[in-house]
Amino acid sequence: MLHAKRNDPPSRQYEITEDGRALTAFSLRRGRVGARFTLHGVDYLVRTHRFSGSYELLGADGTAVATTDRVRRSWHMTCSGRVIPFSRTAAADREHTMLDDGGERVGAIRLTGHLRSEATADLPGLDSGLQVFALVVVLLRRRRKRAAAAVRGASLSGG
Repeated sequence: MLHAKRNDPPSRQYEITEDGRALTAFSLRRGRVGARFTLHGVDYLVRTHRFSGSYELLGADGTAVATTDRVRRSWHMTCSGRVIPFSRTAAADREHTMLDDGGERVGAIRLTGHLRSEATADLPGLDSGLQVFALVVVLLRRRRKRAAAAVRGASLSGG
């Protein structure tokens, strides 16, 4: 099981541990680049496609390791010819459930902690790089929704 925790709640820097051992760290960045992380000596880049709402996990050589379609109530991650469905199962994007081919729950990503500053991912059957990617996607989606809500709020208040 992966556990992501923000170093300092106002920051965008997260530390990820796996079963209590440090695994990697990443920062949620603005713009096209969503996040960068190094796992087992390999550098990865999570690229955000702003208008389509999809994400890509790129390896060190720039090739796509995994992709998502538009992340909504239900979405899919594609990797190595395998399509893995996810479904949001709690309000406010607090939980995304990984489903098997029959639609049964097999894993989950949950946002927890004060101000949702922590997240856990229990995604059996996926290697750690894909688990980190799915976790980063959910965190980026949450940040994107919060930014959109702030813009709407400012425009409605005349700011």
